[in-house]
Amino acid sequence: MKKLTSILFLTLLSFTSFAQQIELQWYSLNEAVELSKKNPKKIFIDMYTNWCGWCKKMDAETFHNPAIAKYLIDNFYLVKFNAETHDTIVFKEKKYINTGTQARSPHELAVEFLGGRMSYPTIVYLDENFNLLSAVPGYMNPSDIEPVLIFFSRDIYKSASFNEFKDNFNKTFKDTVPFVNKINWVTLEKASELNLKKPKKILLFLYHDWCIECKIMLAATFNQDVIAKYLNAHYYPVKFDITSKDTVKFNGTTFINEQKEHPYHQLAVSLLGGKMNVPQMVFINGQNQLISLIPGYFLSKNTEPVLHFFKEDAYLNKKWDEYLKDFIGEIK
Repeated sequence: MKKLTSILFLTLLSFTSFAQQIELQWYSLNEAVELSKKNPKKIFIDMYTNWCGWCKKMDAETFHNPAIAKYLIDNFYLVKFNAETHDTIVFKEKKYINTGTQARSPHELAVEFLGGRMSYPTIVYLDENFNLLSAVPGYMNPSDIEPVLIFFSRDIYKSASFNEFKDNFNKTFKDTVPFVNKINWVTLEKASELNLKKPKKILLFLYHDWCIECKIMLAATFNQDVIAKYLNAHYYPVKFDITSKDTVKFNGTTFINEQKEHPYHQLAVSLLGGKMNVPQMVFINGQNQLISLIPGYFLSKNTEPVLHFFKEDAYLNKKWDEYLKDFIGEIK
């Protein structure tokens, strides 16, 4: 559920001067590890020193920005780590100390996290298994850190480089030129009707208005020229908000949003098996039968082979890895 509470930063950041400041809860590294063992979250480590002025500025102006603070609390366990502490720290069954004799000697664990590049401030990101994802150096204002937080918290690093993601993020939320929708989106009921006359596969894109990566896929991934052309030619494209209040009839079943125990539509709950995580691409064949669900954020270059894989019925006789190895697409 928490994964659906991504805040649309660009809306909230414009109202920060009117918002009440949110108090952040900072933990020691050991406390954060223990909390994550019980309720897994990624760990956000603010690596600072007492003499670092930019560290203090980032703490006051970036971390305490209401939108950023809310996102940090929802998605991470927050750790303050003095890179020059003389405390003995046990991390992943290994003991770390500060062996330096100089006034500004770094702690062994700080050296390990930062790869010996002792720059402050640096934000260290750990996954739910306490493995290092990245150490991101330098001062960042709220606007700078937005895509970084999303990139790591939503596991986008598994499918895209940061520069690729940031480029699409900026095009979606910061570009002054609005994107032009190139997809012939239809409703699921309409796609089902069309299938009776001219069978095609259906791409059902499940999204939520507060899901940032969903918005990026709708604006950037699907509207890429090659993707848009292929989708319109070979699929009936459908987008569906998982909190929709519309009544939907599909395959002889009527689905509604009861709006009782949760805000989700019955169709989305049924398709996702109750695991309400978006974005999801749902592939349905020409007989309106479910083929597969593909979760997560996809760049255009990653989406292209997926569309071909299902359109060509390659999924019936080939493993995905085999198909991908031989696939030659138009997007470089």
